[in-house]
Formats: sequence, C-alpha cells, structure tokens
Amino acid sequence: MKKFLKSTTSLSISIALAMPTTGFAQAEAVSCGPTKEQVEFPCALKSGDLIESKKDLREARKALRQALKAAKDSGAAITEDMLEAVEDASDEAVDQAAADQAAADQAAADQAAADQAAADQAAADQAAADQAAADQAAADQAAADQAAADQAAADQAAADQAAADQAAADQAAADQAAADLAAANQAAADQAAADQAAADLAAANQAAADQAAADQAAADLAAANAAADAEAQAALEAQLAEEAAAAEAQAALDAQAATDAQTAEAAAVEEALREERRAARREERRAERQAERAAAAAAAAEADAGTATATVVTEEVTADEVRTSDEEFDTSVASRSAAAAPATAAATATAPAAAPAEDSGLSKFEKALLLGLGAVVVGSVLKNGDKIVSRSGDRVVVQDPNGDLRVLKDDDALIRRPGDEVRTETFSDGSSRSTVVKPDGSRIVTIRARDGSVLRRVNVDPQGREYILFDDTTVEEQEIVVNELPQIEQRSASVGTQSEDALRAALEMQSAVPQNRTFSLRQVREISQVRSLAPELELDAVRFQTGSAAILPEQARSLARIGGTLRELIRQDPRTVILVEGHTDAVGDATYNLALSDRRAETVALALTEYFNVPPENMITQGYGESALKIPTLTAEAANRRAVVRNITGLLR
Repeated sequence: MKKFLKSTTSLSISIALAMPTTGFAQAEAVSCGPTKEQVEFPCALKSGDLIESKKDLREARKALRQALKAAKDSGAAITEDMLEAVEDASDEAVDQAAADQAAADQAAADQAAADQAAADQAAADQAAADQAAADQAAADQAAADQAAADQAAADQAAADQAAADQAAADQAAADQAAADLAAANQAAADQAAADQAAADLAAANQAAADQAAADQAAADLAAANAAADAEAQAALEAQLAEEAAAAEAQAALDAQAATDAQTAEAAAVEEALREERRAARREERRAERQAERAAAAAAAAEADAGTATATVVTEEVTADEVRTSDEEFDTSVASRSAAAAPATAAATATAPAAAPAEDSGLSKFEKALLLGLGAVVVGSVLKNGDKIVSRSGDRVVVQDPNGDLRVLKDDDALIRRPGDEVRTETFSDGSSRSTVVKPDGSRIVTIRARDGSVLRRVNVDPQGREYILFDDTTVEEQEIVVNELPQIEQRSASVGTQSEDALRAALEMQSAVPQNRTFSLRQVREISQVRSLAPELELDAVRFQTGSAAILPEQARSLARIGGTLRELIRQDPRTVILVEGHTDAVGDATYNLALSDRRAETVALALTEYFNVPPENMITQGYGESALKIPTLTAEAANRRAVVRNITGLLR
C-alpha cells in the first residue's frame, strides 16, 4: 500500500479520495467514499484496490499524509487546506467506520437479546399452557372419579332395593303356592267324591241299558230272520230273471254276430270287387298309356319315313309370346266351383273334328288338347274317363275315376325362348312332335302324348351329338307295389344353408333305386314313393305371395349357388334331368292349388334359365298343390308355399 501511494497517480487518487464524491457499486465490494454513512469492509477505491479493514484504512491515511507531505516538499501545488481536508476526511472515515462497526455490533447484541427474550417468553408461555392443561386434566379426572363413585353408590342402592323387593315377592309367592296347594287338595277330594257318585250312577244306567239291549237284540233277531227269508226269495227270483235275460241277450248277440259276419263278408266281397275293378282299371290305363306311347313313337317314325300324314306348323318365338319369372300369368287360376260351367252332358265327348264351336277363345294348348282328347269344357268327360274340373288357358286339371287330380299343360312352354324357331307336327292320333331350333343351331326334339304330357326328349348340340334325356315311348312300365319299394325317410335340405360343394354332393347322391329297376317319367311325376327315392333340395330363398306365381328379381338372384351348381352338373353330363316341384299351402280349393303350384314350378325353372343359364330342356316342372305340406296346417303358411328340386336322372335310366 505504501509503495502504491508514492506515485503521482496514487497521490491524485488519494486526493480524490479525500474529496466528496458519488459512490458506485463494484462487482465484488462497495466503494470506500468519504461519506458519513457506515463503511462496509472490504471496500474498493477508485483504482480498484481493496481495503480489507479499518486498520488498512488507517495505514492508507497515514500513507496519504506522507505522500501529500512529500509532494509538497517536491514543489507540487499542495495547499494546507488540501492536507487538512485529507486529514479530516480520513479521520472522519475512520471514526465513522468505527462508529458503524459499533452500531452494528450493538444491533447484533440487541437482536440477540430480543431473540433470547422472545425464546424465554415462549418457553414461559408453553410452561404455563402445559401447567394449565395438567391442572384441567386433573380436575376432569377428579370429576370423572366422583361421578363414577356416585353412580356406583346409586347402582348399589338400586340393587339392594331390588333384592329386598324380590325377597318380598318370593315370600308372597311361597304363601300363595301354599294356599293354592291346599285348595287343590280340597278340590281333588271333592272331585273324587263326585266321580264315585257318577260311577255309581253310570253303573246303574248301564245295567238298565244292557237289559234294554238284550230285549232289542231278541227283537232284531226275529226281524232279521224274517228279512233273510224274504231276501233269499227275492234273490232267487232275480237270479231266475237274470238268467232268462242273459239267455235272451246271448241270442241277440249270436244273431248280431251272424249279421255282422254276413255284412263283413259282403263288405269284403265288395272291397275285393272294387279292388279288382281298380286293378283292372289300372291295368287298362297302363295298357292305354303304353298304346298311346307306342302310337306316338310310331307316328313320329312314320313321319320321319314320310309315310304318315301330319299337320305341320312352323313359327318363330317372339319376346311378346314368352313370360318372364317376375311376371304373373295372363289368366288367373280358378277354383273348381268358380271354373265349373253348366255342362251340357256327362257323356264322353266325341272326336273334335266336328266340334269347332269349342274352338272360340281357346289357347294354343287348349286347341291341341281339344284335338287330342276331344273336349276342354269344365265338366266334360274325356275319352280316357277323366273329368275336366278346371281350366286356365295354359293348364287343365282333370280328375280320374278314383278321385285323383292331375294337371295337364304344355311341357314345351319352358324351352321356347325368344329367337327360337319351332316346328310342330301334329299326328292323326292326337300326339305331336315339336322341334325347337336354337340360334346356335342346337335342336330340342320332344314327342308329346295326345294329352300334352311329354314322352320323349332329345337334345342335339350344334355339333350334331344327340343326348336322349328321357324316353317313355320305349320304357315298358312295370306295375309298382309301393310296399316293395325301399322305405326312405324323406329329408329336405335347404339350399340357403349349403355350399356349392354340398349342393353338388346332394344332387349327385345315388338314388335309392332297386337294382335293375327303372321308372318312366310319368311314374316319377305321379307316384310320391317313387319320387322320394331321389333326395330333394328346398329352395328356401323363394317364398311366393298368396295366390302369386311370380318371384321378385332379388329372390331369383338368391338362387345363384343352386343355379351355378345345376349348370355345371348338366355341362358335365348333358343327359341330366332335374325335376322342379311347386307346392302350396292348404288355403283354398285343391284344384286351384294344384294348378297354382304347377305354375310356380314353371316360374322357378324360368328363373334358373334367365339368371343362371340352366338349360331349360334338362328341367321338368310339376306342381303338387297341397298334397305335401311341410308344416301340417290348414291355415296360410309361407313355409308351405315353396319350391323343391331333385336330380331324377338315376330314376329314369
């Protein structure tokens, strides 16, 4: 520090230190300016040097005086005033610093004293609070102890009083018990005396009653003996009467048995005669059908040889002539009562060549039927004995002598499509042959009987290959004994729940046909036990509205899986024949339901052709009306208005 103050610069700084100046804070220490305020150490001079304590400050003052004196001796312009000012300022700074330090020390001492006083006061307060709490706790405990003592004294007093009361009560009870015992003993003695008196009286009464009873018994015995004698006499008379009645009843029974035997014998004879007539009729009908089939085949063969005369009609099918599956038929189906017209006679109709009057307003099918069968008027009896019970233009329902219904229709209606060329040859016996030529050059040749039912169908593809689908003209129908057929539990699988593979497997399942046995198409169509030999698939997506034979396009499109399966099945075996069945519920007339169900079967086959290109020539349609209800009920039931398909190929070969 002394070395520092020897330079002129240091002298200037020292002088400046003695002068009143404004102090500024440094980064690490406050300024050591000569103010009256307290000086904190360390502090910084303007030169940046630090003053650590009052001692350093006094040494700096001493060095300053020496510097000023030396400067003065060297001729510097240092005045006495300057020296005094520096001296005074330095003294004041030292004194002030000492004073500030003393003040700070006193403040610290005061604060320490205050803190100690506060701590002492807090301790005193806490001690007072603790003492007050202890006093209160002692007072509370004393009060609780006194209350407990008081309660115990009260309880003891109550217990003593209760014991005294109980003792008094027990004594009173003992006294009462003694009194009651005495009274009971007296009552027992009184009762014993009363009982003895009653016993004596009863004994006397019993003796009198016994005497009376003995007297009555003697009288009763005499009366019983008399009654027994009378009863025995009556029983003997009744037995004699019963024996006489039994003999009479037995005679009546014998007479009735003889009469019943005669009646049963007569009924058996009559039933045997009826069965003989039915059998003869069946054999006659079978022979007639065989003859018709043979005649139709011969007529076709003669036509091929050019030796037969036939009426030939050639036409091209237009879209207006063909119905689609979502369209209803042009005519409605009438029930038997609504279709019945006043019949002019019940006799068998004659040949139609001289009957043009019936030709007015007839459909093409009805005209052909008129030519083949001789009549189409409801109520007319045909040449084969069947009676017409309903007609709707496209279909005629007939009833045979046994009461069975059968629907007649044009089986070729399904295969005639727009753009086809159709050549129909009608022969003299009423049978016909139609040739449908498709735009691709393929041909479908069908021979039909005089009632319009199909007998033979051949498919000729564009390359000229022939596929015989069925041929009833060469099949000799064997008589069918239903009980001798395989007993099949009919199970119906629903198409909607089956995959295409499952559908194909179901359709290809072998029919339960006896070995070396085939059936005609007519037998498959008409005999349910034969038809059931082929498994059925129910088209559950198709549900017809009441009275309707049309299906909506969305229903038709839901047949995609079965349609694709049938198309592929026929592609692999062109001789495949599929039977499409239509069914109704039991609401309405049986005749009406039969015709309606046949229309529904045709609609389903149309949809399979329209939407999925299933060849129509490989499908045969047939309606069964209400004869095969899925749910046995006479009410309207949608589940009974259904369609079924079967692969009957195995039954026909």
